[in-house]
Amino acid sequence: MRPALTSPSPFGCFFLDTNIILSDILKENTPRIEKLKKDSSFHGISCYITDSVEKESYEKVQQTSNFLGRTVRETIKYHMLESRKKRGIPLADPITSDDVKTLEDLFSAYHDAIKTYRLGLSSPVSLIEEWAVSFLGNKIDQRVSITISQFVIELVKRLLKLISSFEDSYDDLVKYQRGFVKVRNITLDSRIVSSVKNLDIHKPDCDHIAGALIHQTSTGEKTVFVTLDFRSVLNKRRAIVGQLGLE
Repeated sequence: MRPALTSPSPFGCFFLDTNIILSDILKENTPRIEKLKKDSSFHGISCYITDSVEKESYEKVQQTSNFLGRTVRETIKYHMLESRKKRGIPLADPITSDDVKTLEDLFSAYHDAIKTYRLGLSSPVSLIEEWAVSFLGNKIDQRVSITISQFVIELVKRLLKLISSFEDSYDDLVKYQRGFVKVRNITLDSRIVSSVKNLDIHKPDCDHIAGALIHQTSTGEKTVFVTLDFRSVLNKRRAIVGQLGLE
């Protein structure tokens, strides 16, 4: 992320990448995001997202909600019970450390599926994993009996709370624009999109960057594209500045 601008009255704006929006919603990279908010407010720099960023952010939030609300919610009990059957353990017996190990293996499979098939965001799944393992670990340490069915009831409550939390955060920030971000509808120019693609930047990143570049070109307003994507965008930063004129 760029350092704070030093001019007391800068003329320009920030166009934010999807990862900035998702970080704010999920409370990740908090020091950087809060510094961005502070700098933009202090220096009077507007923060925008293109409609392509809005679309990608929404899709990732919905994918994650669906993954948590369907895949995780519907498969945990099944897999834990199947593991019991294979080990010859009565299904109604209290949960033991062996069941927790089964749960950890299942979450590892969830993370692999998210990474391989792009089924959503991994951090909310990690939050549920941490809660589940900690919750059951405390029960076992305190010698408090809990069955799989009882655990699943508590798990569903936690899932619904988490899903509601980041969906509401998305709505406040993007849908209703109550936060520090405003949506700008940018009509993409295929020639500019192609010029970004020529730097080996693929969709949807090329659309996001092209939108910021089109805004800068059409308005003459100094525009800075803000991202945390080191692997696909920031590693091409010099080429983007040198060939496209977008910082």
